Amino acid sequence: MQKKRDHIAESIADYMAMSSEEQGAMIARVMEDQPFLMGFLTDVADEFSDEQHESLVDSVMILLNAFIAAGMPVGLIPGPALEEVIKERTEAYAEADVLLPEVSESPKVFQDLRNLAIVKADLNVDSEQDLANFNLMLDILITSVERMADYEQKQKDGSEA
Repeated sequence: MQKKRDHIAESIADYMAMSSEEQGAMIARVMEDQPFLMGFLTDVADEFSDEQHESLVDSVMILLNAFIAAGMPVGLIPGPALEEVIKERTEAYAEADVLLPEVSESPKVFQDLRNLAIVKADLNVDSEQDLANFNLMLDILITSVERMADYEQKQKDGSEA
């Protein structure tokens, strides 16, 4: 039996091993390929510390790399789809009355990327509200990327049938 690969863990290791020039080039490519997602992330930059915002950007790069490594490229995330995810995830967090990984549609991915941010952005020292905002933003990014990858995979599977 073949062991299932942990594409997120591998992508984290690969991304963290890149030079800052390589990371910058990748971010520039993704800004062109994902203008709505990256525009949204740029728009909320002032709501987070530089380290937290950098961790959110890193999370998007890691997610995209993980899907590519799994053979599931992520197409353009359209603005309306992103707005739908923002609304839906914000409501889910508000209804849960707690901002924990379990509220995420992908708790393991959320936890892996949040752990990276804890180390990189020192999330443990921020206020509870700052942490809640970070958790929500991270979940929005994960959900947006995962849904588009899933959509692309369904399109691909449908065309092969």
